[in-house]
Amino acid sequence: MSKPPKGVARFDSSATMVMALSNALHQRPFSSPSQSPTLDRMLPALNLLPERVREWGYALGGMAEGITLSQAQHLDIEGIARWVANQYPQQQYQAAFVGSSNGAMVHLAAAMGVPWLPQTFLCPVRSSHNDPDDAQKGMADGKPITDALLAASPHLAVHHMQDPNQDRLMLDQMSYFRLKHRKLPLEYHEFLLSALPPGGTLVINHCTQQWPATRTSDRSFYQFGAVGGATEQEYFSGGPRVMEYLARNGVEREKWEPPAPDVTVPEAEWGFDAHLMAELKKLANSQNWKLVELRYENPEALSFVTAEIYRDWYLSAGVIASRLVVDNFLLMDPWTTMQQYAIPFWLTFCTEPSASSLQRYLERQPRFRNIDLLLFSHGTESIGMASIERWQQLLNYATDEGAFVGVDTERFPRDFATLSRFDEELKQRSPLLPPPEPLTTETFLAGVQRYGEKFQVECLLHN
Repeated sequence: MSKPPKGVARFDSSATMVMALSNALHQRPFSSPSQSPTLDRMLPALNLLPERVREWGYALGGMAEGITLSQAQHLDIEGIARWVANQYPQQQYQAAFVGSSNGAMVHLAAAMGVPWLPQTFLCPVRSSHNDPDDAQKGMADGKPITDALLAASPHLAVHHMQDPNQDRLMLDQMSYFRLKHRKLPLEYHEFLLSALPPGGTLVINHCTQQWPATRTSDRSFYQFGAVGGATEQEYFSGGPRVMEYLARNGVEREKWEPPAPDVTVPEAEWGFDAHLMAELKKLANSQNWKLVELRYENPEALSFVTAEIYRDWYLSAGVIASRLVVDNFLLMDPWTTMQQYAIPFWLTFCTEPSASSLQRYLERQPRFRNIDLLLFSHGTESIGMASIERWQQLLNYATDEGAFVGVDTERFPRDFATLSRFDEELKQRSPLLPPPEPLTTETFLAGVQRYGEKFQVECLLHN
């Protein structure tokens, strides 16, 4: 499997989820989001270093993913799309997903044995001596980069995203630009034509999550903050938790002062840009494909439905699932999860809102014998981060054993070696068995119709 090309971050949700799904379709485990044996060997040593040195090493590794302003001006959009399409077996499929990044959707696609083409990808651009907390300067400094990325393609929307709460370490030396396809790249178009036969199903994965932003052109936006532990109000108006967080990080301000938002747009990482809809409808009609829109507001809403569909899928194979695997952000392995006949429940991040989602799910289910929890370390005690003690409370819902998998609880949230450790430990948690026959499109659609309304997930069929 090849590494993502320049201009795509390996530590981003979309690139990692493509690789995780690709491995499942190639019938192999997803052992490393980094796809770098050298880096994976270094991470355990990094974990042994003092806290500040660990943070520096983590940020330095992220900076290596960044491109320069000059490279942004010549970003190879088709080359990136070609990399995505080439990750999957080149064959025909019963269905294909296009659209929002989402870990639960990746598990659905893996169960069906079908590919997904992400609308959004993260383009990190090197920008030394940033001040993560100065939003006004951040937007101004990002304008030349935004202009360069807009010039790279007339079919991209550019979302400059600055989140000093959750991305604090990375923002010290780079800026985040999430790019959304408003028109299918030629490589996506050609892949779909070869992969989907007449009568196949094209599923638009449409997360309607929105966020207030400042418009900087007809195709670009500046987004301050993001979905996670802090609220929109805290990002824009401050509050006790913001004041404490800034003071703890030695910042001489009581709140952030971002530019006044003047528009509400699809959230940079998770939201779907509906400009792509018309082309997908036209393409599906021309190829005699069924077009289905999977629509939901909160990224984790789909996790509830996916878990129910997996339970029924296993039951149809004669297995009563008793193991739950809780994914976290980009830590997941769909292939191993299926081989363990485990139910997946994906969480966006390591925050209290995500912990509450998991608690709601556990309270509604018969108790699992085993719960395995993956936990992503983002390097800082951010606002709304759920503590190890909170996660342990949720693991206690297991009747036999609830376990952290690949997590050094003493070093969290600076446990960077979890990236190289989680999958090997997950594989050791339970015997690996051949998974059931692939989930059919019809069973998937019936499952969404059956469970979706309860969790605000809609399945819309377009003519």
